[in-house]
Amino acid sequence: MATTRLEFSTEITDEMLSEASALEGQEIRVEPWNNEATLDTIRHYAWGLGDPNPLFHDEQYAAASAHGDVIAPPTFLYSSYDGAIGLGFPGVQPIYAGTEWVFHETIHRGDRILPKARLGKVTVHSGRHSSRFAIQRVHTEYRRESDGVLLAEALASTFRVPRASASGGLSYQARDRHAYRDEELEEIRRWATTEVRQGATPRNPADVRVGDVVPEVVKGPIDQITMTAYYAGCIGSPGYKAAELSWLYRTWAVESPELLPNNYDPTYFSERVLPSLGHQDPEVAKEIGMPGAYNNGPQKCGWMAHPVLNWMGDAGSLRELSVRLRRPDIFGDTVWCGGTVTEVRDNGEVLIALSARNQLGEQTAEGSALVRLS
Repeated sequence: MATTRLEFSTEITDEMLSEASALEGQEIRVEPWNNEATLDTIRHYAWGLGDPNPLFHDEQYAAASAHGDVIAPPTFLYSSYDGAIGLGFPGVQPIYAGTEWVFHETIHRGDRILPKARLGKVTVHSGRHSSRFAIQRVHTEYRRESDGVLLAEALASTFRVPRASASGGLSYQARDRHAYRDEELEEIRRWATTEVRQGATPRNPADVRVGDVVPEVVKGPIDQITMTAYYAGCIGSPGYKAAELSWLYRTWAVESPELLPNNYDPTYFSERVLPSLGHQDPEVAKEIGMPGAYNNGPQKCGWMAHPVLNWMGDAGSLRELSVRLRRPDIFGDTVWCGGTVTEVRDNGEVLIALSARNQLGEQTAEGSALVRLS
């Protein structure tokens, strides 16, 4: 069988935009990575984010909590389906842009999750790093299989950006891996090992004030182990397949595309070098137009929820999370994620503005979270 090679110089055409827009409302064939929230799938996801919260892995601690058992981080649902989309625009790179989440129910150990997704609107934009790109959106509902209860809803956005060799393609300046002094690494170590968690003590909404700081958590320095640990809990895309399975998916892409999950175009699966390898290989990242091998978008969104979960404590609940990714984090970067209280409501809800910064002082993401404390 001859496999096709995706053409890296493909540009976004009006015909592509018209075809993609016509798909609005189409249901997506989803291929979940995790179908069930088990002790291990929850732990693998939480630890893949670097979150050691005992609610997510310690059976004895969780049994004594208000939940009575191990629960999953709300963003665990990324590991069922992350809302990423690469359908249509053959040859145009998909890059995750962010998510708007509404969480309705806590995810408990033993919950089987059914994601149902459909394509949303396509819009056209221009920016500093690409002269013309599109944003595709996906609406996903996550339901509990046993009773059909709606666990969460998400509106995910994916940039579709021509690669570096295309006219007006993605054009980040290549950047060397950051070299840390010993004292910088020691500061990161201390930050990571002294993380503040509210824990079992309920946070009283009457004590919360506008301007209160939600302490930052630190992620990094990012390296291949960081990415491997994350992918153990939440796979990067349905194209992440090993050995015989990867050959099978390449064959289906040419001969039987109806057998594939269709949130990515068949040309994505037919590649001998998976485009998502840019998350681990600097040469592939360079061909895409990224400054270096870079982290995963849903991973970054999960990082942004981490300080909120620490701050709200075991009795709190994350009701909404919105994250917009502004620039990639590359191998060697360290990222601090935190927030500030912007509103305290009479019903016990607290609105938090979120931000992420790297070791260069650049803001790499922003967003907001709505927490209910009582």
